[in-house]
Amino acid sequence: MRDGRRFTFEPERLVARFKADAVDVPADLDHAISLKAKNGDRADAVGWISQLEARPNGTWALVDMLDAGKEALAKKTHRYISPTFHHTAGLATWLHSIALVAAPALAMPAIASASLTTPQEPHMPNEIAKALGLAETADEAACLSAITTLTTGTVAKAVHDQALANLAAATGRVAELEAQIATRDKADHEAKVTATLDAALKAKKIVPAQRDKYASLCATPAGLAEVQALLDVTPATLQSSGLDDRAADTGDVAQPVDLLAKANAEIEKAQKVGIELSLADAIVKVNQGIA
Repeated sequence: MRDGRRFTFEPERLVARFKADAVDVPADLDHAISLKAKNGDRADAVGWISQLEARPNGTWALVDMLDAGKEALAKKTHRYISPTFHHTAGLATWLHSIALVAAPALAMPAIASASLTTPQEPHMPNEIAKALGLAETADEAACLSAITTLTTGTVAKAVHDQALANLAAATGRVAELEAQIATRDKADHEAKVTATLDAALKAKKIVPAQRDKYASLCATPAGLAEVQALLDVTPATLQSSGLDDRAADTGDVAQPVDLLAKANAEIEKAQKVGIELSLADAIVKVNQGIA
């Protein structure tokens, strides 16, 4: 373009949009519709595009020119056509209107009369540049070049290496998080097993000798759930042995010979008072310290 800007026009795309909208495109003088109408000022059309065609040498239009348009052309005050169009990343997407102008030049985003200043190159979002493996300051041209390279199946080495580095970093982070979750889950499971078996021992539903066996059955969450369900319906049938409150033996247990002698003495003592005492009863009395 005369002012240094560049756009891409695909006639077929513009014609398809024109037919899809089914709306005649207005022609005006000096882009009045784009400049004045948005401020509430009057901006009349001087003609209408009723047909649009895509040809090998460009986009052609059939314009039904009104008297005002014909007069401007006849006086040669507005000798050129300048389109107003919408675009995406430099690609024209649909035709908004056309204008009769004295100094034509395609421009962006809508006004196409010549500009005395060179517009700044649009800056691509940092996220798009980073996703393409480019520096955050990459401009539109660099991003479009990277996209073109990707779509053609050939990836630049720098982009390829950066993508691999990003993938490796993401994979390592995932593995790290999975390991942390596994460690946490294992600790939680072991704590639940310990609490379950401790409660079962306290409730006298199992004996200490059974603990390791039950612990092996609780190796998995499913196994723990089954053991918990079994313990829930197991009654506390184990009775206390009473050994906890019994004093330890001091080693003064009577020898069999002494025990028998004491028992016989106990029998003789009972006979003297007219009581018949069996040997078993006598031994019991001796053991209980009654003798």
